[in-house]
Amino acid sequence: MRTKVLSFVLALAFVLAACAPAATPTSAPAPKPTEAPATAANFPTGRFIKEGETDYGLAFNADGTFYVFQGENIFVRATYKVEGNTFTETSNDGGCETNVSFTYAFDGTHLTFNYVGNPDDDKDCTGRHADFNGVTYTLAGEAAEPAAAALLEIKVDAADYSYTAPETVTAGWVRVILTNTGTEPHHVQFLRLNDGVTVQQFEEALKQGEGPALALVKQVGGVGAVHPSGTASAVINLTAGEYVILCFIPSPSDGVGHHAKGMIKPLTVEAGAGAASEPQADLSVNLKDFTFDMPASLPAGKTIIQITNEGPEPHEFNILRLEGSKTVADVLAFLSGEAGGPPPFAPVGGMNGLDVGLSGYAELDLTPGNYLAICNIPSPKGNGAPHFMLGMVKEFTVK
Repeated sequence: MRTKVLSFVLALAFVLAACAPAATPTSAPAPKPTEAPATAANFPTGRFIKEGETDYGLAFNADGTFYVFQGENIFVRATYKVEGNTFTETSNDGGCETNVSFTYAFDGTHLTFNYVGNPDDDKDCTGRHADFNGVTYTLAGEAAEPAAAALLEIKVDAADYSYTAPETVTAGWVRVILTNTGTEPHHVQFLRLNDGVTVQQFEEALKQGEGPALALVKQVGGVGAVHPSGTASAVINLTAGEYVILCFIPSPSDGVGHHAKGMIKPLTVEAGAGAASEPQADLSVNLKDFTFDMPASLPAGKTIIQITNEGPEPHEFNILRLEGSKTVADVLAFLSGEAGGPPPFAPVGGMNGLDVGLSGYAELDLTPGNYLAICNIPSPKGNGAPHFMLGMVKEFTVK
Protein backbone atom coordinates (compact mmCIF):
# COMPACT_ATOMS: atom_id res chain seq x y z
CA MET A 1 0.00 0.00 0.00
CA ARG A 2 1.22 3.49 -0.76
CA THR A 3 1.47 5.90 2.16
CA LYS A 4 -0.67 8.98 2.58
CA VAL A 5 1.98 11.23 1.25
CA LEU A 6 1.37 9.74 -2.18
CA SER A 7 -2.33 10.43 -1.89
CA PHE A 8 -1.79 14.09 -1.20
CA VAL A 9 1.58 15.14 -2.44
CA LEU A 10 4.34 12.98 -3.85
CA ALA A 11 4.62 10.16 -6.31
CA LEU A 12 6.65 7.02 -6.37
CA ALA A 13 9.53 7.49 -8.77
CA PHE A 14 10.70 4.62 -10.96
CA VAL A 15 13.85 2.60 -10.20
CA LEU A 16 16.15 2.16 -13.16
CA ALA A 17 19.71 1.31 -13.98
CA ALA A 18 21.80 4.33 -14.83
CA CYS A 19 22.72 4.51 -18.48
CA ALA A 20 25.25 6.94 -19.86
CA PRO A 21 23.99 8.58 -23.07
CA ALA A 22 25.96 8.38 -26.31
CA ALA A 23 27.99 11.48 -27.10
CA THR A 24 26.12 13.88 -29.39
CA PRO A 25 27.77 16.82 -31.15
CA THR A 26 26.83 20.13 -29.57
CA SER A 27 28.06 23.64 -30.11
CA ALA A 28 29.74 25.67 -27.41
CA PRO A 29 31.94 28.74 -27.02
CA ALA A 30 35.42 28.24 -28.36
CA PRO A 31 38.43 29.45 -26.40
CA LYS A 32 40.35 32.34 -27.92
CA PRO A 33 43.99 31.79 -28.86
CA THR A 34 46.45 33.37 -26.51
CA GLU A 35 50.10 34.20 -26.86
CA ALA A 36 50.65 34.25 -23.12
CA PRO A 37 51.56 31.01 -21.35
CA ALA A 38 48.47 29.30 -19.93
CA THR A 39 50.49 27.46 -17.33
CA ALA A 40 53.92 27.52 -15.81
CA ALA A 41 54.84 24.84 -18.34
CA ASN A 42 53.96 27.22 -21.22
CA PHE A 43 51.15 25.01 -22.44
CA PRO A 44 49.10 27.06 -24.93
CA THR A 45 45.36 27.60 -25.05
CA GLY A 46 43.11 28.20 -28.02
CA ARG A 47 41.86 26.31 -31.07
CA PHE A 48 44.32 24.08 -32.91
CA ILE A 49 43.67 22.57 -36.34
CA LYS A 50 44.94 19.04 -36.95
CA GLU A 51 47.49 18.58 -39.72
CA GLY A 52 45.79 17.65 -42.98
CA GLU A 53 42.42 19.03 -41.81
CA THR A 54 40.68 22.35 -42.34
CA ASP A 55 38.14 22.55 -39.48
CA TYR A 56 38.90 19.58 -37.21
CA GLY A 57 41.02 19.86 -34.11
CA LEU A 58 41.41 20.39 -30.39
CA ALA A 59 40.50 23.44 -28.30
CA PHE A 60 42.21 24.01 -24.96
CA ASN A 61 40.97 26.31 -22.18
CA ALA A 62 43.11 27.79 -19.41
CA ASP A 63 40.78 26.26 -16.78
CA GLY A 64 42.02 22.75 -17.58
CA THR A 65 39.24 21.73 -19.97
CA PHE A 66 39.46 20.89 -23.66
CA TYR A 67 37.30 19.42 -26.40
CA VAL A 68 37.43 17.84 -29.84
CA PHE A 69 35.66 19.87 -32.50
CA GLN A 70 34.82 19.97 -36.18
CA GLY A 71 33.52 23.33 -37.29
CA GLU A 72 31.22 24.44 -34.48
CA ASN A 73 30.32 20.89 -33.41
CA ILE A 74 31.84 19.37 -30.30
CA PHE A 75 32.29 15.61 -30.04
CA VAL A 76 34.19 14.91 -26.82
CA ARG A 77 34.78 17.04 -23.74
CA ALA A 78 37.67 16.32 -21.39
CA THR A 79 39.95 17.75 -18.70
CA TYR A 80 43.72 17.89 -18.46
CA LYS A 81 46.67 18.82 -16.31
CA VAL A 82 50.23 19.79 -17.27
CA GLU A 83 53.41 19.01 -15.37
CA GLY A 84 56.61 20.10 -17.08
CA ASN A 85 56.32 19.00 -20.68
CA THR A 86 53.82 16.24 -19.86
CA PHE A 87 50.14 16.62 -20.75
CA THR A 88 47.72 14.22 -18.97
CA GLU A 89 44.08 13.72 -19.91
CA THR A 90 42.38 13.37 -16.52
CA SER A 91 38.74 12.81 -17.56
CA ASN A 92 36.54 12.60 -20.64
CA ASP A 93 32.94 11.99 -21.63
CA GLY A 94 33.87 9.68 -24.50
CA GLY A 95 34.15 6.52 -22.41
CA CYS A 96 37.96 6.19 -22.74
CA GLU A 97 40.38 5.30 -19.98
CA THR A 98 41.63 8.37 -18.11
CA ASN A 99 45.01 9.55 -16.80
CA VAL A 100 46.75 8.86 -20.11
CA SER A 101 49.83 11.03 -20.59
CA PHE A 102 51.68 12.56 -23.55
CA THR A 103 54.73 14.70 -24.03
CA TYR A 104 54.13 17.88 -25.96
CA ALA A 105 56.18 20.44 -27.85
CA PHE A 106 55.01 23.92 -28.83
CA ASP A 107 57.02 26.37 -30.95
CA GLY A 108 54.57 29.23 -30.77
CA THR A 109 52.50 27.98 -33.71
CA HIS A 110 52.69 24.21 -33.87
CA LEU A 111 51.68 21.84 -31.06
CA THR A 112 52.79 18.19 -31.24
CA PHE A 113 51.83 15.29 -28.95
CA ASN A 114 53.50 11.90 -28.39
CA TYR A 115 52.49 9.12 -26.04
CA VAL A 116 54.34 8.52 -22.81
CA GLY A 117 54.85 4.77 -23.07
CA ASN A 118 53.58 2.41 -25.76
CA PRO A 119 50.88 3.98 -27.98
CA ASP A 120 49.43 0.53 -28.63
CA ASP A 121 48.30 0.40 -25.00
CA ASP A 122 45.69 3.03 -25.87
CA LYS A 123 44.43 1.53 -29.14
CA ASP A 124 41.01 0.81 -27.65
CA CYS A 125 40.43 4.58 -27.55
CA THR A 126 40.58 4.95 -31.32
CA GLY A 127 39.78 8.66 -31.43
CA ARG A 128 42.43 9.69 -28.92
CA HIS A 129 44.96 7.33 -30.51
CA ALA A 130 44.39 9.02 -33.86
CA ASP A 131 44.53 12.55 -32.43
CA PHE A 132 47.55 12.30 -30.09
CA ASN A 133 49.88 9.68 -31.57
CA GLY A 134 52.65 11.86 -33.00
CA VAL A 135 50.16 14.37 -34.39
CA THR A 136 50.88 18.06 -34.96
CA TYR A 137 48.32 20.87 -34.69
CA THR A 138 48.48 24.47 -35.88
CA LEU A 139 47.24 27.33 -33.72
CA ALA A 140 44.26 28.95 -35.44
CA GLY A 141 44.47 32.65 -36.23
CA GLU A 142 41.16 34.23 -35.23
CA ALA A 143 38.82 31.79 -33.54
CA ALA A 144 35.20 32.83 -33.85
CA GLU A 145 33.41 32.70 -30.54
CA PRO A 146 29.72 31.91 -31.10
CA ALA A 147 27.24 33.20 -28.56
CA ALA A 148 26.20 30.68 -25.94
CA ALA A 149 22.80 29.18 -26.62
CA ALA A 150 20.01 30.30 -24.32
CA LEU A 151 18.64 27.66 -22.01
CA LEU A 152 15.57 26.11 -23.61
CA GLU A 153 12.41 26.40 -21.52
CA ILE A 154 9.47 23.98 -21.49
CA LYS A 155 6.26 25.24 -19.94
CA VAL A 156 4.06 22.48 -18.54
CA ASP A 157 0.54 23.19 -17.35
CA ALA A 158 -0.73 20.50 -14.96
CA ALA A 159 -4.52 20.30 -14.67
CA ASP A 160 -6.85 17.65 -13.24
CA TYR A 161 -5.90 15.33 -15.05
CA SER A 162 -3.91 16.34 -18.11
CA TYR A 163 -0.80 18.15 -19.24
CA THR A 164 -0.46 20.96 -21.72
CA ALA A 165 3.13 20.69 -22.94
CA PRO A 166 5.20 20.64 -26.15
CA GLU A 167 5.29 17.48 -28.26
CA THR A 168 8.94 17.89 -29.29
CA VAL A 169 12.00 19.59 -27.77
CA THR A 170 15.70 19.77 -28.59
CA ALA A 171 18.16 17.64 -26.64
CA GLY A 172 20.34 19.20 -23.96
CA TRP A 173 19.86 21.04 -20.71
CA VAL A 174 16.25 22.20 -20.47
CA ARG A 175 14.42 24.31 -17.90
CA VAL A 176 11.02 22.78 -17.07
CA ILE A 177 8.49 25.23 -15.61
CA LEU A 178 5.53 23.49 -13.99
CA THR A 179 2.34 25.38 -13.15
CA ASN A 180 -0.39 23.56 -11.26
CA THR A 181 -3.79 24.78 -12.45
CA GLY A 182 -5.61 21.86 -10.88
CA THR A 183 -7.23 21.32 -7.51
CA GLU A 184 -4.87 18.52 -6.42
CA PRO A 185 -1.09 18.46 -6.06
CA HIS A 186 0.77 17.58 -9.28
CA HIS A 187 4.31 17.02 -10.43
CA VAL A 188 5.93 16.13 -13.75
CA GLN A 189 8.26 13.17 -14.08
CA PHE A 190 10.36 12.68 -17.23
CA LEU A 191 11.00 9.08 -18.26
CA ARG A 192 13.12 8.19 -21.28
CA LEU A 193 11.88 5.06 -23.00
CA ASN A 194 14.56 2.50 -23.65
CA ASP A 195 15.48 2.33 -27.32
CA GLY A 196 12.86 0.39 -29.25
CA VAL A 197 10.17 0.70 -26.55
CA THR A 198 6.92 2.43 -27.57
CA VAL A 199 4.61 4.53 -25.45
CA GLN A 200 1.92 1.90 -25.88
CA GLN A 201 4.23 -0.83 -24.56
CA PHE A 202 5.10 1.31 -21.56
CA GLU A 203 1.44 2.00 -20.79
CA GLU A 204 0.59 -1.69 -21.01
CA ALA A 205 3.47 -2.54 -18.70
CA LEU A 206 2.33 0.13 -16.26
CA LYS A 207 -1.10 -1.48 -16.10
CA GLN A 208 0.59 -4.70 -14.96
CA GLY A 209 2.40 -2.90 -12.17
CA GLU A 210 5.48 -0.86 -11.50
CA GLY A 211 7.88 -3.77 -11.82
CA PRO A 212 7.27 -4.49 -15.52
CA ALA A 213 7.28 -0.77 -16.32
CA LEU A 214 10.59 -0.17 -14.54
CA ALA A 215 12.46 -2.28 -17.04
CA LEU A 216 11.35 -0.13 -19.99
CA VAL A 217 12.38 3.38 -18.99
CA LYS A 218 15.06 5.61 -17.57
CA GLN A 219 14.31 8.18 -14.89
CA VAL A 220 15.87 11.57 -15.65
CA GLY A 221 14.23 13.93 -13.17
CA GLY A 222 11.47 16.51 -13.37
CA VAL A 223 9.76 19.08 -11.18
CA GLY A 224 8.72 17.93 -7.71
CA ALA A 225 5.13 18.18 -6.52
CA VAL A 226 3.59 21.63 -6.19
CA HIS A 227 0.36 22.63 -4.50
CA PRO A 228 -2.67 23.93 -6.45
CA SER A 229 -1.94 27.34 -8.05
CA GLY A 230 1.78 26.81 -7.38
CA THR A 231 4.68 27.09 -9.84
CA ALA A 232 8.14 25.58 -9.65
CA SER A 233 10.97 24.77 -12.04
CA ALA A 234 13.92 22.45 -12.52
CA VAL A 235 16.68 22.06 -15.10
CA ILE A 236 17.27 18.55 -16.44
CA ASN A 237 19.43 17.01 -19.15
CA LEU A 238 17.45 15.35 -21.94
CA THR A 239 19.20 13.11 -24.44
CA ALA A 240 17.66 12.41 -27.84
CA GLY A 241 14.95 9.75 -27.75
CA GLU A 242 11.34 9.05 -26.94
CA TYR A 243 9.92 10.02 -23.55
CA VAL A 244 6.77 10.15 -21.52
CA ILE A 245 5.92 12.77 -18.94
CA LEU A 246 3.47 11.76 -16.27
CA CYS A 247 2.13 12.32 -12.78
CA PHE A 248 2.18 9.39 -10.36
CA ILE A 249 0.36 11.13 -7.53
CA PRO A 250 -2.86 9.31 -6.59
CA SER A 251 -6.05 11.26 -5.99
CA PRO A 252 -6.97 11.41 -2.29
CA SER A 253 -10.58 10.49 -3.06
CA ASP A 254 -9.98 7.13 -4.74
CA GLY A 255 -6.25 6.41 -4.61
CA VAL A 256 -6.02 6.14 -8.40
CA GLY A 257 -2.80 7.51 -9.87
CA HIS A 258 -3.20 10.62 -11.97
CA HIS A 259 -1.49 8.93 -14.91
CA ALA A 260 -4.30 6.36 -15.00
CA LYS A 261 -6.74 9.25 -15.33
CA GLY A 262 -5.01 10.64 -18.40
CA MET A 263 -2.09 12.54 -16.93
CA ILE A 264 0.51 11.02 -19.24
CA LYS A 265 1.87 12.51 -22.44
CA PRO A 266 4.49 11.42 -25.01
CA LEU A 267 7.45 13.65 -25.77
CA THR A 268 10.07 13.42 -28.52
CA VAL A 269 13.55 14.81 -27.83
CA GLU A 270 15.43 15.58 -31.03
CA ALA A 271 19.18 15.93 -31.45
CA GLY A 272 20.40 19.37 -32.41
CA ALA A 273 23.37 21.70 -32.28
CA GLY A 274 23.65 24.75 -30.07
CA ALA A 275 22.72 23.14 -26.77
CA ALA A 276 22.99 25.43 -23.76
CA SER A 277 25.36 24.94 -20.87
CA GLU A 278 24.02 23.81 -17.53
CA PRO A 279 23.18 26.58 -15.06
CA GLN A 280 25.44 27.94 -12.34
CA ALA A 281 24.41 26.45 -9.00
CA ASP A 282 24.40 28.33 -5.72
CA LEU A 283 25.05 25.12 -3.80
CA SER A 284 25.07 21.35 -4.24
CA VAL A 285 23.05 18.63 -2.52
CA ASN A 286 24.00 14.96 -2.79
CA LEU A 287 21.44 12.19 -2.38
CA LYS A 288 22.46 8.77 -1.15
CA ASP A 289 21.10 5.78 0.74
CA PHE A 290 19.40 7.20 2.82
CA THR A 291 20.42 10.75 3.55
CA PHE A 292 20.51 14.26 2.15
CA ASP A 293 23.95 15.85 2.23
CA MET A 294 22.83 19.47 2.53
CA PRO A 295 23.05 22.54 4.81
CA ALA A 296 20.76 23.01 7.80
CA SER A 297 19.72 26.44 6.52
CA LEU A 298 19.06 27.98 3.11
CA PRO A 299 18.63 31.64 2.19
CA ALA A 300 15.19 33.02 1.41
CA GLY A 301 14.46 33.87 -2.19
CA LYS A 302 15.63 32.26 -5.40
CA THR A 303 18.22 29.50 -5.12
CA ILE A 304 19.59 27.07 -7.72
CA ILE A 305 20.66 23.75 -6.21
CA GLN A 306 22.56 21.10 -8.12
CA ILE A 307 21.10 17.71 -7.17
CA THR A 308 23.24 14.62 -7.67
CA ASN A 309 22.12 11.09 -6.90
CA GLU A 310 25.03 9.09 -5.52
CA GLY A 311 22.72 6.09 -4.94
CA PRO A 312 22.99 3.25 -5.13
CA GLU A 313 19.18 3.45 -5.19
CA PRO A 314 17.26 6.13 -7.13
CA HIS A 315 16.32 9.23 -5.14
CA GLU A 316 14.34 12.46 -5.29
CA PHE A 317 14.60 15.86 -3.60
CA ASN A 318 11.05 16.98 -2.87
CA ILE A 319 10.55 20.06 -0.71
CA LEU A 320 7.72 20.46 1.81
CA ARG A 321 6.95 23.70 3.60
CA LEU A 322 5.70 23.04 7.12
CA GLU A 323 2.36 24.67 7.82
CA GLY A 324 2.13 27.02 10.80
CA SER A 325 3.66 25.48 13.90
CA LYS A 326 3.74 21.95 12.50
CA THR A 327 6.84 19.86 13.16
CA VAL A 328 8.73 16.97 11.63
CA ALA A 329 6.97 14.71 14.13
CA ASP A 330 3.61 15.90 12.80
CA VAL A 331 4.70 15.09 9.25
CA LEU A 332 5.92 11.61 10.15
CA ALA A 333 2.75 10.92 12.12
CA PHE A 334 0.66 11.96 9.12
CA LEU A 335 2.71 9.89 6.68
CA SER A 336 2.55 6.83 8.90
CA GLY A 337 -1.24 7.10 9.25
CA GLU A 338 -1.13 7.87 12.96
CA ALA A 339 -2.68 11.31 12.43
CA GLY A 340 -5.52 12.36 10.17
CA GLY A 341 -6.80 15.64 8.83
CA PRO A 342 -5.19 17.81 6.18
CA PRO A 343 -1.49 17.35 5.52
CA PRO A 344 0.70 19.46 7.82
CA PHE A 345 2.77 20.67 4.86
CA ALA A 346 2.55 22.09 1.36
CA PRO A 347 4.68 20.80 -1.54
CA VAL A 348 6.72 23.56 -3.20
CA GLY A 349 8.74 21.75 -5.88
CA GLY A 350 12.21 20.25 -5.98
CA MET A 351 13.69 17.55 -8.17
CA ASN A 352 11.77 14.42 -9.05
CA GLY A 353 13.36 10.98 -9.27
CA LEU A 354 16.86 10.59 -10.69
CA ASP A 355 18.69 7.39 -11.49
CA VAL A 356 21.97 6.82 -9.70
CA GLY A 357 24.76 8.88 -11.22
CA LEU A 358 22.48 11.53 -12.73
CA SER A 359 22.24 15.20 -11.82
CA GLY A 360 19.80 18.05 -12.28
CA TYR A 361 19.07 21.49 -10.88
CA ALA A 362 16.20 22.38 -8.56
CA GLU A 363 15.22 26.04 -8.88
CA LEU A 364 13.59 27.11 -5.63
CA ASP A 365 11.99 30.36 -4.50
CA LEU A 366 11.50 29.91 -0.76
CA THR A 367 9.95 32.17 1.83
CA PRO A 368 11.25 32.19 5.42
CA GLY A 369 10.06 29.27 7.51
CA ASN A 370 10.63 25.61 8.30
CA TYR A 371 10.93 23.01 5.58
CA LEU A 372 11.61 19.35 4.93
CA ALA A 373 13.52 17.63 2.17
CA ILE A 374 12.03 14.20 1.64
CA CYS A 375 12.47 11.17 -0.58
CA ASN A 376 9.40 8.99 -1.00
CA ILE A 377 10.84 6.46 -3.44
CA PRO A 378 10.36 2.88 -2.18
CA SER A 379 13.41 0.79 -1.39
CA PRO A 380 13.67 -2.64 -3.02
CA LYS A 381 16.04 -3.65 -0.24
CA GLY A 382 13.65 -2.31 2.39
CA ASN A 383 10.64 -4.37 1.32
CA GLY A 384 9.18 -1.41 -0.52
CA ALA A 385 9.36 1.00 2.42
CA PRO A 386 9.61 4.61 1.25
CA HIS A 387 13.03 6.13 1.77
CA PHE A 388 11.80 8.64 4.34
CA MET A 389 10.94 5.71 6.61
CA LEU A 390 14.58 4.66 6.30
CA GLY A 391 15.77 8.07 7.44
CA MET A 392 15.74 10.08 4.21
CA VAL A 393 14.02 13.15 5.57
CA LYS A 394 15.83 16.31 6.61
CA GLU A 395 14.52 19.44 8.28
CA PHE A 396 15.99 22.79 7.31
CA THR A 397 15.17 26.42 7.85
CA VAL A 398 14.89 29.26 5.39
CA LYS A 399 15.94 32.68 6.68
